[in-house]
Amino acid sequence: MEVAKKQGSKSIARRVAEAIPFVAFFTSLFFFENWAFDVSDALLGIVFLFFAHTMVYEPGLAARNYALRCAWFFLMSLCSTLAGLHPVAMVIGTGVYMFAVTVINSDDYLPRNHFWLGLGFLMLMVYPVGVDGIATRVLATLFTIAVTTVFVYVMRHIFMRMGELNVFERDRAYLRRAFDSVGAQLTELAEGELERLNRHELFELAQSYATLEYGTVFRQNGLLSGRQAYTFALLLCMEQVVYNIKAAAGNYSKFDEVEKAYYLDLAKLFYGYGEGRIGTVHQMANEIEDFLLSHKLNVPEHDESWRAILETTMRTLRDTRLAKDTSTPFLKSLGYRLYYLRDNVSLRNTQTRFALQLACVVTLAQTVNVLLTAYADAMFGIWIPMVAFTIVNTYSDETLKSTGRNIVGTLLGVAIFVLLVNLVPLEARVVVAVFLGYTIILTEIGRMWNVAGGTQMALSALYPYATLGTAASTRLMLVLIGALCVVTLIFFVMNTRRSETVRAKLVEMERIDVRLMKSVQKGLGRGYVNLWRTVQLLYYTHLDAGLLQRLSSSLAENKVKLAERKSRKPADQQLAADVQRVLDLNYRFTMDAAHAVVLLDPRRVQEDRWRSGSVYPDTTGRLRHLDTTAEKLDAELHSLEGMRHLEQGE
Repeated sequence: MEVAKKQGSKSIARRVAEAIPFVAFFTSLFFFENWAFDVSDALLGIVFLFFAHTMVYEPGLAARNYALRCAWFFLMSLCSTLAGLHPVAMVIGTGVYMFAVTVINSDDYLPRNHFWLGLGFLMLMVYPVGVDGIATRVLATLFTIAVTTVFVYVMRHIFMRMGELNVFERDRAYLRRAFDSVGAQLTELAEGELERLNRHELFELAQSYATLEYGTVFRQNGLLSGRQAYTFALLLCMEQVVYNIKAAAGNYSKFDEVEKAYYLDLAKLFYGYGEGRIGTVHQMANEIEDFLLSHKLNVPEHDESWRAILETTMRTLRDTRLAKDTSTPFLKSLGYRLYYLRDNVSLRNTQTRFALQLACVVTLAQTVNVLLTAYADAMFGIWIPMVAFTIVNTYSDETLKSTGRNIVGTLLGVAIFVLLVNLVPLEARVVVAVFLGYTIILTEIGRMWNVAGGTQMALSALYPYATLGTAASTRLMLVLIGALCVVTLIFFVMNTRRSETVRAKLVEMERIDVRLMKSVQKGLGRGYVNLWRTVQLLYYTHLDAGLLQRLSSSLAENKVKLAERKSRKPADQQLAADVQRVLDLNYRFTMDAAHAVVLLDPRRVQEDRWRSGSVYPDTTGRLRHLDTTAEKLDAELHSLEGMRHLEQGE
């Protein structure tokens, strides 16, 4: 227990240490902008602090992707400046902006990638500027972007020199772990320890990698870079090796000594790369080639299956053209983004419904702010829509939890600020409050502590105009009003339910499956697939399955509570089991689709054409294998479509 506490303390201490350079720089920027421009523009420092914190740690940051994010923040600043010119513009502009920024900055899976674009918009209305202040705001924004850019690239250079941003080494670590796991399972297969085989281990590892790269892929407009596609393609190959291990395990009783020796030798080969004895991907590819020349299974169908997967693994290892490429084609990624944006703008999809929900909530809160400011002379009423914005989440139960965390975090923040007032001299109080608030938030202990950190900065702005008691009570009152706006609209007017959103996620999974099936069917017709297109779709099937798995686990935890609610439909009470059924079926579909992609590797066709001047005909075993896989895919997709009643809640 003591060891666990020490490790947790050390982890937090490290996070605090890592946050200090950011906090020191942007505290300085905040006060410099306050002096050089105005307090209304100094808030830009807060917004760009968190943008910079994300960008510094961004794996494989590409200049054009960074420039695109900066353009979004400039647009955010301009929209908030124009909206702040008049109370009516504040209400209408906020609703339109929140809807647009949420829809445009959502993807097929998560409609919550707009956080600092939305919160920054509202923060800049704390001190709105007039028409004569627009030019100064634009200048301050450009200055902040320039200074932030210098800071981001200096910090990235430092971290790279320290070895903390080596994404290629991190990818290699994933691959070594995958190869090591395959080696272990091949050994267990050869030795007959079938109960220890874990068919999901590689799938979960690929899910972990997909989730890790999610933020980067999103900022690349949804496309994988060459580095990501190369790494994920190899993880898919390892999945297929395990998939073959599972199939071979069903015939273990018929194994002869040749087959056992085959799997043991192959295990040593994979262990070699996993444990680092084989140092490079090219060496590993050569080892696989030597293995294929010296080993053969007695059953032709089994040998054909293993040879197809190992040959694809070998070709993938050698195809390093894009392995070091961390960028994506700008026009292609923009076109891809526009295609899926058009596909998502529909009330049937979670993204549009959530954007509409968020826009309505924040507009209501902004209306209350305008009315209180105009008729009750309320100070900092803009905190009401800010609180409402930070509370709203995709799911109703998460919104309810967030409401509680915000209220408790505000009380905690008030208590900390009272201590600051009594312990820190007046001349240093604002600096300490801002520095402490930044540090707490960047340490990322939890949402409640983030609210406590934000409360420090809010009270430091309000305290000069009111007594400590009035400042604290005003802050708490505005938080409660913001929370009331959320609860009233979400739970009483819109009657939002988590189950509806989960069903929408199931629809999205099916949409990805259909796209993948079309790519595979096209590949079956011409003898090869568009490899990177299918890898991209398989990336999303893994990512979406991981998201739904977490939702399923959460639903299972709440199953008893759902059963106790007599007002809920029986379908809602069974939702966790329904989601798990879809996940299990989708897992089989994903594995079979990946198997078809492996068999339809276009590089095999290119190799044959290069060797003979004409494509070698497929072997009978490969064609039979493809036919069987295609039949399984059709059946599995039909089963998924047959479960659509779950998604529609019928």
